Amino acid sequence: MPVLISGGLSPEAYRLQRILNREDVVFADETELPLFSKRLSLVLPTYSSSSFVHEMLKSCLDHRITHVYPLKRGEVVELSKARDLFSEYGVVLMIPSDNWLKNEQHVSAKGENITILEHGNFLAGEALIESDLLKNETGVFSWATGGQKTEYSLYLV
Repeated sequence: MPVLISGGLSPEAYRLQRILNREDVVFADETELPLFSKRLSLVLPTYSSSSFVHEMLKSCLDHRITHVYPLKRGEVVELSKARDLFSEYGVVLMIPSDNWLKNEQHVSAKGENITILEHGNFLAGEALIESDLLKNETGVFSWATGGQKTEYSLYLV
């Protein structure tokens, strides 16, 4: 079953695909993506559109997408409001908890290492040093260690 990565025009989306090591990736963005091989790509409304969540869910159901990896901050925020709706249809939103999202310092920093977690379980990327901050989190996180401190953030475009 395919997964969806938003921000499909960005190098971050293609890096995430390599980390996931999956061929069944559907890329999505607000504008049409160039046609690469025979890969499916979708045009979705901007996250500020009233139809964004509806169109994202419809696309997931139409293409049997199981996991959504949003790479734009606005998309993460809007999708976090629709967690229960996506869950009812068996679509996993790879976004952290509301508590994580409320902490701005976790959103702004960019690290060089990428880790993908689902409910605190390591899925792919660079293995993390044990962290209480990410204990039960879901999402794509970047992180860097400076001295004795490790800083974590969302992996965003």
